[in-house]
Order: sequence, then C-alpha cells, then structure tokens
Amino acid sequence: LSAAYAFLSKPVWEGEFQIVLASKESPSGGAQALLQANPGLAALVGGKGGENKLETEVKVLESPSVLKPVFDFVKTHKATAGEDVDRWRYSDWIKDNLTIKLEKGTSVLNLTYQDSDRDLVLPALQSISQAYQAYSGRDRERGIAQAIRYLDQQISRYRLESVTSLRRAQAVSYTHLRAHETEAD
Repeated sequence: LSAAYAFLSKPVWEGEFQIVLASKESPSGGAQALLQANPGLAALVGGKGGENKLETEVKVLESPSVLKPVFDFVKTHKATAGEDVDRWRYSDWIKDNLTIKLEKGTSVLNLTYQDSDRDLVLPALQSISQAYQAYSGRDRERGIAQAIRYLDQQISRYRLESVTSLRRAQAVSYTHLRAHETEAD
C-alpha cells in the first residue's frame, strides 16, 4: 500500500527563507535587553520580553492584508495550468502551503512554502518576500513622509522668524543710526 502511495502521489517541492523582523523600539537598558533575549526569564519575572510584539507582527504578516496578492498569484498560476481553483480559500492555502514560525528567543521569522508545482515554488517565495518588503516599507515610508512634513514645517517657521528678526535688526539699526546722526548735528 505504501509503495503504491509513493508511486501515485505527486512530489511536493519546498523552498524557504528567513526574515529578521526589526524591532520598533531598541532596549533602553541592560535589563530590558536581557529580558528580550531570554523570554523564559521575562515570563518568570512577569514581563513579555518583546515576544508578544513579535508574535503580533507574525500574525499581521500571515494576514490577508499582506499575503492575499501572493495567494491570488498562486491561484491564477494554478488556474492557467488547468487546475480547478474555484473552491480555494485563503485560510486553507496558508495552512496547507505555508509554514511561518518565529524562531524562539529571536526576531528571526522562518518561512517555508510547499507546492506540488516545482516551477511555482521560487516565484511564490519571491512574491512573499516582496509582499513582506512592501509591508515593512510602508512604516518606513510613513516615517520618512512624517519627517519630511515636520522639516518643511520647521523651514517655514524659521523662515518667518528669520524675516521677523531681520526686520527688527533693521529697525534697531535705523534707530541707532538716526540717534547717532542727531548727536553729530
């Protein structure tokens, strides 16, 4: 029975990569760094050690808001190859084809993609990587846009202050010049 299964089943191909999830906040002190590096110790003293934030980040990265374009890409590829994909569901695809795990005690995310189509594994992994990069870049772009807005506001503010200061200096200069001319007469 197992020999028949081995000959009749399609081979499953697998690819994987790792992502280092950047922490938004750096540890403020040695104790905080120690707790982040040792989740067991953090649990013992009642802290989370940053693990909760990373787990939340993993759940967001698994969500349709990030990976739905990859799911659509795979679904389209399979439909083009003649497979019936009408009943495909995102949650089933994630459960059956993707393994996303956070390496314990680190901010390293291991991602594995499996598929029976060998030619689809690499493009799917590249799509997943691009989706993650786009997601992580959103925060970076938002931060850059906020910084640019802030700097533009500061430039406008100091430009106005500069003009006001220049006018005051000219008024003081004019007043002293007139006082000096009056003394000379």
